[in-house]
Amino acid sequence: MKRKWIILKQRIAEWWLNNIGYHFATWRQQHFVKTLAGRNEIRVAFVANNVAMWKYQSLYDRMQQDPRFKLSVILSPSISYQQEHRMRDLLAMRKYFTERKMDFVDWKIENGEEAIDIRKAINPDIVFYTQPYHGVYHHKHCFLNFTDRLLCYYPYAFLQIQDKYIYDQVYNNIAWKIYLANDYSRDDARMLARNKGRNVVVVGYPSSDLYQNINMPEVWKDENHCRKRLIWAPHFTVANDGSAFSRSNFLYLSDFMLQLADKYKEKLQIAFKPHPSLLRELYNHPEWGPKRTDDYYNQWNSKSNTQLETGDYVALFSGSDAMVHDSGSFIVDYQYFHKPVMYVSQDIALSKKYGNEFSKMAYDQHYIGKTYEDIERFIVDVVFGGNDTMESSRNEFYDKYLLPPNGRSVADNTYDDIVKSIGL
Repeated sequence: MKRKWIILKQRIAEWWLNNIGYHFATWRQQHFVKTLAGRNEIRVAFVANNVAMWKYQSLYDRMQQDPRFKLSVILSPSISYQQEHRMRDLLAMRKYFTERKMDFVDWKIENGEEAIDIRKAINPDIVFYTQPYHGVYHHKHCFLNFTDRLLCYYPYAFLQIQDKYIYDQVYNNIAWKIYLANDYSRDDARMLARNKGRNVVVVGYPSSDLYQNINMPEVWKDENHCRKRLIWAPHFTVANDGSAFSRSNFLYLSDFMLQLADKYKEKLQIAFKPHPSLLRELYNHPEWGPKRTDDYYNQWNSKSNTQLETGDYVALFSGSDAMVHDSGSFIVDYQYFHKPVMYVSQDIALSKKYGNEFSKMAYDQHYIGKTYEDIERFIVDVVFGGNDTMESSRNEFYDKYLLPPNGRSVADNTYDDIVKSIGL
């Protein structure tokens, strides 16, 4: 009964914010900012779902340099996942933040512990979320609790699809700041969001700060780089329902990619980098289910020239030689590493159909694969043979479109905007 009441209250709140409340968001934010004047301490909370979606590391590091900001990281694995999946995400986050000597507020779901009440425990002034969807958060962690505070957001992936679902969520319309990568995304927000993108600030793509790190750890099995290193990164949309988000070729390629690893085991190392949601989708798939899925994932760790990667991927990308994927965000992300990349699509026109002009240009920096033969040819000719005919085009795209504005890092751009907007 309690759960049903919570859900009902959330739906009522969401309806009000969608239809009426968002009109008052700017006024409430301006009022709250005034209360921060003269404060020696600004409390900032970062709500983290999983490592792969954590895009705030460089901003966290930058804000930590300013003693006026008191920072907290709240571990909040998605409630939309099954317990096993949530535990994996939680353990990975604990490891990630512990290794970086960052304090965090844990949610010990393995002990049946109740989620911390962020409002009572931390009472933050500014709250950064990693996803703009209230359905992934425990009700005590939900952004609906903080509509009177300063909500901020970095999208966890490069926004490319011109769709109201992306830009017109409740969170987008009521947030204090939506920090976007470029003018293309800003223009889409102005066109599609009901608040006309009044809260959008262009700062660059947050992951680009992480990609500039030259001191990457070695995460590949083949530490001496005796083999060429290929990443295979399938999307999670195995249902292939024809929507803007339907792009996964996993079911088509699952056996073939393992066969390629066996065929070229002396020359090729393949890292299987699935979308974080693929595990959930396969668990629920009528032809897969938990056992088959777990067995398949484990196969990627069982071979000498294959590996499974489900967490942070920056070092993986940095140490790789090429990628094959059908992911949305990696269309842009992998461009930062100046390596050859193939996009797998049975219909590239459909894949590009919903994209903005920027994403279409990013697609055009890819080799396109439709068949097994196309993928193998890419590996043999481009990865092994070095016949990378698209290298100059990728470099030009990077120089023209992927560098953050103002000649500064994304973290600096964001920090400067926050400090200026608050009047510190």
